[in-house]
Amino acid sequence: MRKLEISKETKIENKKIKENAQLTRPKSLLEAFEYIVELAENSNLDADFFMKADMQIKYASRKLKLTPVQTVLLAIFIDRSEDRRILMSEMASYTGCRTTKFLRLANDIDRLEALRYIRASRSGDSLSFRVPAPVLVSLRKNQPYVHVEEPVLDLQGFFDRFRKYMDEKNNDELTYDRLKDQTFEILGQIKDSAFARGLSRFDLADSDKLLFIFMAHLFVDDNDDNIRFGDIQDLYDDDELPGWQRAELRTHSSDLFEFKLIENVNEDGMARSDAFKLTDYAKEELLGELNLSTAAKSDKGLIKAESLAEKKLIYNAAEAEQIDELSSILSAERFAEVQKRLEKAGMRKGFCCIFYGAPGTGKTETVYQLARLTGRDIMRVDVDKIKSCWVGESEKNIKALFDRYRNTCRNRELAPILLFNEADAVLGVRMEGASRAVDKMENSIQNIILQEMEALDGIMIATTNLTTNLDKAFERRFLYKIRFDKPTTESRACIWQTMLRGLSDTDAATLARSFDLSGGEIENIARKHSVNAILSGKDEIDIEALIECCHNERLNNTSSNRRGF
Repeated sequence: MRKLEISKETKIENKKIKENAQLTRPKSLLEAFEYIVELAENSNLDADFFMKADMQIKYASRKLKLTPVQTVLLAIFIDRSEDRRILMSEMASYTGCRTTKFLRLANDIDRLEALRYIRASRSGDSLSFRVPAPVLVSLRKNQPYVHVEEPVLDLQGFFDRFRKYMDEKNNDELTYDRLKDQTFEILGQIKDSAFARGLSRFDLADSDKLLFIFMAHLFVDDNDDNIRFGDIQDLYDDDELPGWQRAELRTHSSDLFEFKLIENVNEDGMARSDAFKLTDYAKEELLGELNLSTAAKSDKGLIKAESLAEKKLIYNAAEAEQIDELSSILSAERFAEVQKRLEKAGMRKGFCCIFYGAPGTGKTETVYQLARLTGRDIMRVDVDKIKSCWVGESEKNIKALFDRYRNTCRNRELAPILLFNEADAVLGVRMEGASRAVDKMENSIQNIILQEMEALDGIMIATTNLTTNLDKAFERRFLYKIRFDKPTTESRACIWQTMLRGLSDTDAATLARSFDLSGGEIENIARKHSVNAILSGKDEIDIEALIECCHNERLNNTSSNRRGF
C-alpha cells in the first residue's frame, strides 16, 4: 500500500510540474532543462509540446544561443549525462518519437557536437553520445559552455595536441577527415617552424602528409622506430587501412619513400616490407628543433606513474597481504636486487603476475596503484587492437608489442609494467588440432606470448575474469597469482564510505548487508549519485536514491529479486 501511495503522490507531483512549467519563469538553465525533459516525455516533440514548454525553451535558447530544437535536444542529453553511451533510439523512445524523427534532427545534433556540448562516438554502424564533464560544470554555474583551445606555439605543442586528437580518434570521437582538418589547422599555427616549412617543400598529397605526421608522432611520443600496418590502421576510420595506401607502402611507390622521409625497418640485414621508420634525414631536417636523442621520448602509449591519482582500495585480508608483498618487491631497490639474485641462480629475471577474479573487484585499479607507489609507468595492451582480420598480421602485432616493450625498458631507469588488461581472449586453453584460420591465429598469438614471457626481463601483469579456463602453460609462467574475491560485508561498508564521504556508518552498513555488489558496481552507483547531485544542485546524500540505484545497477535485476528494503 505504501508503494501505491508514493506512486500516486509522484504522479500528482509530476502533473503539477507539467502544469506549472507553462507559467513559471525558470531561475536557471538546469531548472529549465528539468521542465523541458518532464514535458518531453511521450510528447512526440509535437507543436503542443513546444507551446507548453515555450517559456523554458526561450529562456535556455537565449542564454545558450541555440535554436529551440537544439535546446530541447541538449536538455534530453543532459538528463542522461551519467550514461557514456547515449543512443538516439533511447531518446526517441523516451519522447515517444520514431528513431527516424531523431535522424531528421541530425543537423541540430551535429551543431551541439560542433559546440562540444556532446561528443559522438562512431564505430562501424554504431553511433552513441556522451556529455563531457566540463559541460555539466558550466551549466551548473548557469553559464553556456564555451570550448576554448590554447593556440599551438611550437612543434612540441603541435605533437602534444596531435596526441590529444589521436586519443579522440581512438575513442571513435573523431573521423579521419576531421582529424585531417584539425591537424592542418594547427600546422598552420606553426607555419614558420622548420617542420612546417620542410613539409611544404615536398608538396605532398594531404593523405601522405597526414600519414607522415602520424608516423612522426609515433617517433616523437613513443620512440617508435618499428611502425607496422597494425599501428598505421589506427589513423583511419574503423581501423581500416585503405588498400591503395597499403600497396603504395609495400611497393615503395609512396611519395614518402620518394622524398626519403621513411624507410623500411632492417632486421638481420633484411628489409621488412611491413615495417617502417622515419629516416635519419627526416629526423634531423624536420624534427631537429625538438633536440631529440635517437632514443627520443617514450611517453605516448605509456600511462605515466605521476599522472595516476591516489585511490584508496579496500581489500579482503588475503588479497591485502599478497598485494603488499608484491608492492614491496616492485620497488626500485628491491626489484633490482631480486633480479640480480635470480640471474645469478640461472633463473628467469622477469616478473609475470596474474590478477584474476570477478569483474569490478579492483584488479586493474590495483595495477595502477602499484605503478603509482613504485614509480613505474604502465604500457597498457588492448588485446582487441592487436588482433587483426588479416592473416599473419596479429602475430606481427604481438611481436612488435614485445619488441617495443624491450626497447622502452632499455631506455628507462625503471622498467614499466606491461599490462594485459582483460586478457581473457589470449589466456584461455589453446585449441588442439585447430583447423580454422581464426583458431590457428589464436594459438599462434598464445605461443608467441608464452615464448616472450620466458624471455621477459621486465614486469608483466595480466588481469582476467577467467577462473577455470586458464591454459596450464600460462599458469606455470605466472610467478604471482592473486585472486580477487568480491568484498566481504565489512569491506563493502568501507568502500561505500570511501566513495561517498558523507555516508553514515549505519547507512553504509545497511547498504553493504543488503546488496552484494562489487567495488566497481559501488563506484558506478556513487558516480551516478554525484552526477545527479551536480544536476540537482543538492549535495546531501539521498539514501533512498542510493537504494534505488542499487536495485537498478544490474541489467537483469527484477522486482522479484530485490531484497533488504
